[in-house]
Amino acid sequence: MRQVCHLIRFCMIIGAMLFQPLASAADKTLRLGTLPVLSARAAYEIYAPLMENLEKGLGFSSVQLETPPHFSGMYQRIQANGFDLLLCPPHIARLAQKRLGWHPLVMFQPEHRAVLLAREADGPATLDALRGGTIAVLDNNALVAMIMMEALAKKGLVMNRDFKVIETRSYDSSQIAVKQGVAQAMVFRSQGFIDAHARDQLKILFEAGVLPGYVLIAAPDTARAQLQKLRTQLLAFGKTPEARPFLQKLGYDSLSVASEESMRRMDAYLDLTESKLK
Repeated sequence: MRQVCHLIRFCMIIGAMLFQPLASAADKTLRLGTLPVLSARAAYEIYAPLMENLEKGLGFSSVQLETPPHFSGMYQRIQANGFDLLLCPPHIARLAQKRLGWHPLVMFQPEHRAVLLAREADGPATLDALRGGTIAVLDNNALVAMIMMEALAKKGLVMNRDFKVIETRSYDSSQIAVKQGVAQAMVFRSQGFIDAHARDQLKILFEAGVLPGYVLIAAPDTARAQLQKLRTQLLAFGKTPEARPFLQKLGYDSLSVASEESMRRMDAYLDLTESKLK
C-alpha cells in the first residue's frame, strides 16, 4: 500500500512539473523589443499583428512592446537581459549570440542593399558633389551606416574629413533632413519604412554592400522547448495574411530560420560593432 501511495505522489509531482510551464506562460508578459527606428506610435501600428499572434498562439497574458532610444541603448538592454524576444539588426544579433548567449530564431527575407538617397529634382549628381556636405544617418551604429561608410571610404570619401554626418534616430527624420536641405543625402535600406510617395521624390546616388535581414533573437535563459515553440510560431506567422502588412512595412516578404551559416556572415563586423556599442 505504501508503495502505491509513493507512486501516486510521484505521478502528482511529475504532472505538476509538466503543467507548470503552461500555467506560467499564461501568467507571463512577453517583453518584445524592437528597432529604434520608429516612433512608439508607429511601432505599435506595425508590430500589432505580431504581438497579437504571439499572445494568442503561445498563451502569454500580454505582449509588451519596448523600443530602446538607440542601438547603444538596445545593446545595454541585451546585456541586462532586458527583453524576452528582440527584433534587431543582424550584426547586433550575432554579437548578442557570440558574447552573451542569445538565441537567433528567424531571419527576415530578402536581403537588402545599403543605398545613398538624394533629392530627385536638385540633389547631388555624383558622390564627389558630397564633399563638404552632410549625410543623414539613422544611427552610426546601424549596420546600414557601417556598410555605407566603409564603401564610401573605398571611393575616397571619408566621414568627418570629406563630409559630415548627422544622426536622426529615424528614417522619417533623415528623409525630412534631405527634403529641407539640412543634409544632401541620407543612408537608407533598399526597401521599407519610407512611403512610396516620399521615395519617388528621392533618387539612388550610390549603392553599397548587401544588407542581411533583421533577426528575432530570444534571451539566453529561454528554455529549449520554449525556443522551439517560438521559432515554430514565428515561422507559421510569417505565412499568414496578417503578417503581410507587417513584413511589407519593414521591407520584407518572408521569414526563414536564422541558420548558423547566415549568422556567421556577420563575424567580420563583430569587433567593430562591439567597440562602437561600448
